[in-house]
Amino acid sequence: MSAYSIAKEHLDRALAAASAEGIRPQDALHALLVTLVERYKTTQGMATTQAALDFQMRNLSDDEDYAFMRP
Repeated sequence: MSAYSIAKEHLDRALAAASAEGIRPQDALHALLVTLVERYKTTQGMATTQAALDFQMRNLSDDEDYAFMRP
């Protein structure tokens, strides 16, 4: 099982749990995003976190290839 498949599995569970509590998907996703960024920053530092977020934001389009792939 890859890191991405584990993440997707937990994301699906978190969204299901939020739905069961009457929490809108966009609110649950925002909470997850904020929490993930905070946690990533504590393990990788500010500069690496900013670089990872910048890379993801620049490559949101499904129509373009990534300039490079992160492991």
